[in-house]
Amino acid sequence: MKRMRSKAVALAVVLATAGALAACGDDSDSTSTDTAAAEETAATEDTMAATEDTVAAEEAAPAEAAGADLSALSGKTIGIISLAPGLEPVDRLQAGVVECAEANGGSTQVFDAKGGTEAVQAFEQANNAGVDAIYNVANDIGNGSLDAALKAAGDAGRPVVTVWGGQRTGSYSITGLEFQSAARVGQYVIDRIAAENGGTAAGDVLIVNARVTPSLRQRADAFKAMTGEGSEYPDIKVTEVEVDLANAVADAQAKVEQAFQANPDIKAVYASFDSLGQGAAAAVDGLGNKAFVVSFNGDSSALDMIRAGKSFAATAANDLEGTASLGCELLAKLLAGETPDATTYWMDSPLVTNKNVPASGFATGPGSFTLFN
Repeated sequence: MKRMRSKAVALAVVLATAGALAACGDDSDSTSTDTAAAEETAATEDTMAATEDTVAAEEAAPAEAAGADLSALSGKTIGIISLAPGLEPVDRLQAGVVECAEANGGSTQVFDAKGGTEAVQAFEQANNAGVDAIYNVANDIGNGSLDAALKAAGDAGRPVVTVWGGQRTGSYSITGLEFQSAARVGQYVIDRIAAENGGTAAGDVLIVNARVTPSLRQRADAFKAMTGEGSEYPDIKVTEVEVDLANAVADAQAKVEQAFQANPDIKAVYASFDSLGQGAAAAVDGLGNKAFVVSFNGDSSALDMIRAGKSFAATAANDLEGTASLGCELLAKLLAGETPDATTYWMDSPLVTNKNVPASGFATGPGSFTLFN
């Protein structure tokens, strides 16, 4: 635990990017002696590999995972406040808690916040339904609009865990280091533009966003702070369009097509999460220009588009399954009357490009960690 946290704290202060994977094999002779020796060596290597895999898995596991007691979920109902059912990241964050609760004798009830526009009503419905705990998926608690609902939950002894929705008194939170992730993605955009422009970082970048959560606002605002007048890259010009979350992919595609009609010289599209990135990439690919798209989350569709080698070029991959697992463990601990180690947990988000995208499956960071106890 201490080793994982010390490594994680280093990640929080040093902007690092992803490493590389390697594989190796062995040869064997035709003699029985050499075959036996090779088999013994292979067995030893298999044992060592298994040990290394175990260590790696332990280091990648959420901080609360070791020996987690989930028995407190039995007979309890978790109210899930879903930002927007149907969006892959939201559904993945939700699915893990549904599976975890049901596997441990609990149940869940979903309340649709309709893209955040009805988050207050959804919280009120959950409180009125008398659920035992609340799992808030990406609805913004940081702006104070849900303070009354959080207080009502607290007064009823109803614990709240929020994922990717900010931090606030009355909720335990799991989120990403968004400025760090934005620096990784943003630097990729700047450096790629420079590489394609004779070494000069100059050109127009379109930000596609839905400013409904702290994470989405931070990702966009961090890139805007890195570029433009008074920055290190004053010749990168940024414009931003807002997308309707209720129809995220299609609206992003339409908004990006409109933007390119107005300005065919856009060099890159910076989307605040992968559903918007997918719509943007569909627009860019359909137009057949040389612009590229970057995004955040590491959705399955986004990774497939990166593998395909078209306009979708990079994403900051969040461990959404690990987030849901940690969320369920925190809920169980709170229902058991225990106090978690911290009020906020952080998930690292490595940059994934065509250079390091896995052949299949998701790309995830090293697991959760805490900055403050």
